[in-house]
Amino acid sequence: MSVNIIPVPKELKQDPYGGSAVFKAVMYVPEKWIASAKAFASYASSAGACFSICAGEAEAGQAIRVIRVTESAAQKYSGGYEISVGTSGAEITAADVTSFNHALATVFQIMKNVAGTHSEIVLPLCRITDGPDLSYRGMMVDLARYWHPFEFLLSYVDTCWYYKLSALHLHFTDDQSYTLPGKAFPNLSTSGRSYSFEEIRRLNKYASDRGIEIIPEIDVPGHNSGFALAYPELFGTKGIICQHKDSVDAVSAVFSEVCDLFPYSRHIHIGGDEANLRKWLDCPECMEYAKSTGIDTSLPGEEICDRLYVNFIVRMAAAVKEKGRIPIVWEGFPKNMNDLVPRDIVVMSWENFYQITPDLLEAGFTIINCSWNPMYIVAPDVKWTPEEVCDWSVYKWRPVHPGSPFIGSSYTSGPSDQIIGGQLLAWGDRVISMFAGNENEGARVELGLLLERVPFLAQNTWNKDSGLVYNDIRDNAAAVSGRIGRIALGRVSDM
Repeated sequence: MSVNIIPVPKELKQDPYGGSAVFKAVMYVPEKWIASAKAFASYASSAGACFSICAGEAEAGQAIRVIRVTESAAQKYSGGYEISVGTSGAEITAADVTSFNHALATVFQIMKNVAGTHSEIVLPLCRITDGPDLSYRGMMVDLARYWHPFEFLLSYVDTCWYYKLSALHLHFTDDQSYTLPGKAFPNLSTSGRSYSFEEIRRLNKYASDRGIEIIPEIDVPGHNSGFALAYPELFGTKGIICQHKDSVDAVSAVFSEVCDLFPYSRHIHIGGDEANLRKWLDCPECMEYAKSTGIDTSLPGEEICDRLYVNFIVRMAAAVKEKGRIPIVWEGFPKNMNDLVPRDIVVMSWENFYQITPDLLEAGFTIINCSWNPMYIVAPDVKWTPEEVCDWSVYKWRPVHPGSPFIGSSYTSGPSDQIIGGQLLAWGDRVISMFAGNENEGARVELGLLLERVPFLAQNTWNKDSGLVYNDIRDNAAAVSGRIGRIALGRVSDM
């Protein structure tokens, strides 16, 4: 029986004769992991196996082979797991609920059905010892430019679970819509294009049961027409949030509420990219606020704007940290402002234009690789091939911005503990016009493009250097991708 797994595990010892064993579709699980085991059972059901999930330990001397789960922090790899499949039974050993979910995803990839029954499965005789090299393995979807019905969000979680990604980053706000519910400023939510409190609660629970962190993003101070439309007297109408005490306090309150809305999220994204900062120079309130924060308004306009920008980012980060969360920001502040930005703000380095990656590393920032090329998908026509995603590493950036010093070439950092991972990013700019009047179809096309590329992202963020070439990973991915494709696309096929 062949064993195909993506990402490829650190250690895989197979029976030399390709042996396998039939197991009863029963899993004995520690009580606190029951929710995750039931989530696995729902996936197994979609593949034709009806699993029974039992709390506690299996009975001694049980004649029919079952899967037993035990908790042990003593794993060879940080955040890792072990799976041992023998002729007498199978055992999963995991360090915590996240690594348990990684093990379940592996079991789901390698199990086969038994013809004529839903109560048994076949597993290959093997021993798998595995764990991730990088803590951040993510996928981002822009929900604001292009409306995605709620079921798509669940499909993204399914995809992350199956390929052992750690995070689903959701870009909830932009000029086109503000898709989150809220109580502090309820008019921010775009009518007909925002999720309900109940849907967000369901999303949190669904992701938490599967060991996936939802990273919500409110993109400020630019990309925020909804703020101006809903509360122009508070946030201004200049295409950027006007800075004064009331507006800054208000946005801080929004982030505080977002933290409450996503209780399981360790990270909160505060945006910070592509804002027209010079609009602040035309705003008397902004200039008065700048003086109140100690900014010398006789400085050149560009420096005033940079200092106001950093002041804003630091205030929003403080609101997030007050809730015990870790703020993330896009690469958007210049090198000359580094001394004013706390190092506990994680930076997503994407363009190598606002500030280049080597300068961020030299300054001591923690970085997530979001290189435009090849990690961006602007469906349906701007994308890079799966092979190019395979050839990428978390230490390599290839910008597309004409102002980047690396345009037409690339930057490779070399190994660094400051680079904690990378992610694929799907943006909705083109989908709006390409699929006007057929939003569901556009979202399905986008999901299909993600599904084609996620296996290679997963491989390169789980294993920093596996030594495998594209054809090897492609063949493994082809062998396992059908199962998750049927689940993720099947969920939204009739919408």
